[in-house]
Order: sequence, then structure tokens, then C-alpha cells
Amino acid sequence: KPDAKGEKLAFATFLSGTLDHDEDLDNDNYFIATRLLCWQLLHSPRTKITNPNIDVVVMVTPSVSASRRERLKKDGAIVYPVDSLHADWLKKTSHEARWDELMAKLRAWQMTEYSRILLLDGDIILQKPLDDIFTDKGAQITKSLDPASVKNKNAVPKNSPPLPEQYLLGGLGETHNHIHPYPPTWEDGLQKPGYFNAGFFMLHPNPALFDYYNHILQTPDSFDPTYMEQNLLNMVHNWDGPLPWTEISVTWNIARVNDNDLDQGVVSAHDKWWKEPLSGSQRIRDFFHQQRWEMQGWYDALDNVKKE
Repeated sequence: KPDAKGEKLAFATFLSGTLDHDEDLDNDNYFIATRLLCWQLLHSPRTKITNPNIDVVVMVTPSVSASRRERLKKDGAIVYPVDSLHADWLKKTSHEARWDELMAKLRAWQMTEYSRILLLDGDIILQKPLDDIFTDKGAQITKSLDPASVKNKNAVPKNSPPLPEQYLLGGLGETHNHIHPYPPTWEDGLQKPGYFNAGFFMLHPNPALFDYYNHILQTPDSFDPTYMEQNLLNMVHNWDGPLPWTEISVTWNIARVNDNDLDQGVVSAHDKWWKEPLSGSQRIRDFFHQQRWEMQGWYDALDNVKKE
């Protein structure tokens, strides 16, 4: 079984300021979700990291306010500023305006002080610690394949920068809805076989791969921009190409969770704490809100101690 001894690792999440410029931080749900994720990773007795080699990093784009950065630093996260990443052709395509800054997530591949990074969306709620995900067989650095030997001979666009010799893209599929077995499979419960969700995946930082992504990003109509970086990454890492993504056990993270997922021990849920769960489950709603307010109470108490 692989281990993660001696490696510099990170749990990283991404925050942009496209949604809410209000200085009332207690009403910015995405920001609260980011704080909640960091609190669960850093401080919650049930879910906090025990491996000292794992950092908790929040990538922030230039639009994130100083007050939000300060709050996250006080909370104990490493605030990691990243520059925006844009492509002119994307401005004319149909996508949600709030996703305009999402391409900056690709800058995680420039964070070479880390050997591996689990990149998580801010709206992920933990039930158990995530540390051992680095030992999952789908989360290991692997050799790139020879483009001439793979099924999809057109996987690498002409004039692309060279592919790296090794890479890592460990991901998992996304559930159709809240009606699924545990764990869900491609045959039963997961949608679009071979397509992973970019809200929870493992990567190995590598500037050569960043340059490759950026080349594709700057090439008009090279991918379907409906889901921005998710579609770009799925195109580059499709199973028929030279950099196929590897499967991490879906038991680490399930979107649209149901009560049975919680009972069976899913490690984390990909759901917005402030929205009605798709299953309508009172228990799941209570679980999400319990985490959110436990975090608030924890930080309020800490802030009061510091004032005294």
C-alpha cells in the first residue's frame, strides 16, 4: 500500500470574488463554506488532519477582498494568491458569469512546493478525516503513455507543448442524483462513464502540464466550455488518450448524498450546506447545519479569548 511519508502534500480549495463583494462575511455562503471546509480540515476533533506534512491552502484570485483573506489566515489556512487565467474566446461562450475566474484553478499545477494536491471545491463537508486519501491507489503519480500507442490518435492537438513524462489526475465520477447504491458505480448511480467531477481530484504539480493546459485553453473551440475547467481537464485526461485519469474510490466523496451514504461511512459530501439537500432528508440538512454552526461557535470562542 503506498504511503505519503516525507512528501509535502496539500488539501487546497479555490476562492474567487466574483460572487459576493459585500463586507458582511456572515452572509456570503460560498465564503462560509470555504471557512467550514478549512475548519473541518484544521480544527474539528472529528475530521482534522493528523499528518503534519499536509497543508491547508486556499487559492485566492485578485478579486477576493482583503477582509476575506485576513479571516482565512486567522482561521489557520495558508492563503495562496493566484493570478487570473483567461482566454478571449471564452468570453463569447455561454456559461455562468460566476465561473469566469475558474480557469485560475489550473494554477494549482504551478504550486511545485507540493508533491501532490487534493483540490476540493469549497462546498464539501467532511464526515471523517481525509488524510488517507493519499494512499489510495488512484492517487499515485504515474507515467504518461506514448501518444502513438493510444486509442485516440488525435488526443494531442497539433503544435502542443510536450507532454510531461509523468502526471497524476486522480478523480471520481459524479452521481446522477440522490437515488444510488453505496458505493455508486458506473453501472448504477454514476453519470457519463469516464467523466470525472473537477470538484474533487488529486494532482501532481508540474509546470509542463500547466503549459499544456494553457495552450489548449488559448486555442478557440478546443473544448466545450459549458463546465469550464472540468471539460478541459476531462478532454486532456480522457481514458483513450496519453494522460488517462485514474479512479479514486468514490467512497471518499459523493455528491447529492443520501442517508445511506452517511450510514455506510462516506468520508465527505459534495453539497451546499445552505441549500435543501436533493434527497429532502432532514437528517442530512441537520448534519450540514450542525457542522456550520459548530464551526461558528468554535471561532467565536477563539476570537473572544484573543480579545481578553
